Amino acid sequence: MDLIEARERAFDTVARHPWELARLDVVRELIARHLQLPAGTAVLDIGCGDTFVAERLAVEYPHLWWYAVDTAFTDDILQMYRARFTTPNISAVASLDDIELHSDTSVGLVVLMDVLEHVPDDTGFLAGLLSRPELRADAAVLVTVPAYASLFCAHDEVLGHHRRYSRAQLRHLLRRSGLAVVESGYFFSSLLPMRMLQVVKERLLNRRDATTGLVTWRGGSVVTRLLQRALLTDARAGMFMARRGLPLPGLSGYALCRKSA
Repeated sequence: MDLIEARERAFDTVARHPWELARLDVVRELIARHLQLPAGTAVLDIGCGDTFVAERLAVEYPHLWWYAVDTAFTDDILQMYRARFTTPNISAVASLDDIELHSDTSVGLVVLMDVLEHVPDDTGFLAGLLSRPELRADAAVLVTVPAYASLFCAHDEVLGHHRRYSRAQLRHLLRRSGLAVVESGYFFSSLLPMRMLQVVKERLLNRRDATTGLVTWRGGSVVTRLLQRALLTDARAGMFMARRGLPLPGLSGYALCRKSA
């Protein structure tokens, strides 16, 4: 969850939106399918928002060091998160320069979940990130982004997005930045019709929503779990087809990459 949304919810994390949970499942599956990170490897979750993803994965990968990084962190927010962490292998910082890696530790994975769309100069951002000396020569980068410029709407404006990406645009950006794309595609095809209707309504009626579903979601555990499973099935179908060269359209785009020589 973006920090803008977390603040609107007063940092209440009890009712997680099924979209958030299913997106985390997608990240889990991409890591499991492509990466074997040795013990002691550092992972950077940049633009981590309310640290949900980093906290969950730090529990599941106790042999890795997780760093939750977000430039919107204030001292009060950092103190709150640090007090909440339940495992010793996760840290929260407001800047990459504040990270203190453990001895003999280097970064083997960078996670950028719905981050690039927030950055005015995405090319420059990636170039600066990949030039950092703490990244291994073969470090992996896992990216998710909102898909399709034609779907840009009030939802994007509320969250401070500059753009949305097609699969081709994302792959071109990553390759131009010095990354070799291992797998890429779309997921959450089932959510496309709803977003398309939202965009049409905004343009025809000039009515704009000032909040997001992640803020307003209050579904119970049963409904949440059912929708999470449905969205994960959707995402798996999209990734399956993408690996066979037939990417289905979806509301989100993803790519798993490695630094190239």
